[in-house]
Amino acid sequence: MFNIINRNERGLAVAFFAILLTSILGLGSLVIDVSQSYSLRTRIKNAVDFASIAGVSQLSNSTDINNAKNTALQYLNDNLSMLLPSYSTLTLDNPDVSIQVGSYDFNGMTFVENEVSPSTNAIRVYYSYKSVPFLAIVFMIDNIQISESAVAAKQIAGNMAPGGGFPLALNSSLLSIANNNNNMIDLVQSGIANSYFTSFNSDNANASDIKEIIDYFQNQSIGVSPPALMVGEHFQISNGNLTSVYNQLDSTYFEGKTFVSPIITLDQGFTNNVTVQGFVGITIDDVYKIGNDYHIAATVIPKYIDNMWSGLTVGAGPGNIVLDDQALLATSFGLVQ
Repeated sequence: MFNIINRNERGLAVAFFAILLTSILGLGSLVIDVSQSYSLRTRIKNAVDFASIAGVSQLSNSTDINNAKNTALQYLNDNLSMLLPSYSTLTLDNPDVSIQVGSYDFNGMTFVENEVSPSTNAIRVYYSYKSVPFLAIVFMIDNIQISESAVAAKQIAGNMAPGGGFPLALNSSLLSIANNNNNMIDLVQSGIANSYFTSFNSDNANASDIKEIIDYFQNQSIGVSPPALMVGEHFQISNGNLTSVYNQLDSTYFEGKTFVSPIITLDQGFTNNVTVQGFVGITIDDVYKIGNDYHIAATVIPKYIDNMWSGLTVGAGPGNIVLDDQALLATSFGLVQ
């Protein structure tokens, strides 16, 4: 009798241990699966975010749609190939990926796919990945699906980070001139009439300030970084003979180079004060002198996108720039969903 009971108890113990072991394995596999899924989701989300940002950075006009989508796809493949095991390169017709170009409404915070609209300003990237869970065979789970999406959009820039703005502020009237002259402008300084070379200084702008800022664009260790600017901000310009400063500098740092400059209007009762209305990308073609007049020949780059050096960001743009001229203003881009 004793032996029978003992054997029964041993049988119960074995059964209990089996149940306990299964529970422990199940809990352990659940912890591993949750941890792995969280790690994979984070990595996939980052890859999708970067892909959408890379794609929208190439979206300047409707002719760039294919380039923008291919750029987004390339960034997605490059990032995922380093993050996921046994990764197979994606193509645009792969059912696991979707890259859409369309319009993002900043007021309604909605994205609508539309590749033919002239107002295309955003890219949506979607990716779905099937992860094989730990102990999948034991629990008869085929896969865990991880899906992530991101929308990146561009808009007229309203803010410029410190160190971004080249000390050459342009009167908003120059945008109309550029529109009628193949985007080219010629800035002339004759006597005290100039094209508003500025130190972005709210008190006493002068030629020395200008040189220090330009030095920064040549050598950050000796120059002075220009401050941040935003649409609607007021600052002071200098109305002195400032182009001579440009003429004394190494032209290789400026000619053929592209910068971002503020577009300004004169404050009422002009006392050297101006108001920022937007930002524009310009390439300085030539700095020269004819007689006593200094010239800076430049080309405006429509919808110039620069989130790197100038740190342009979406903000309170485009100020009071007329609609026809807004197409010349610099844009910025970033994640919106």
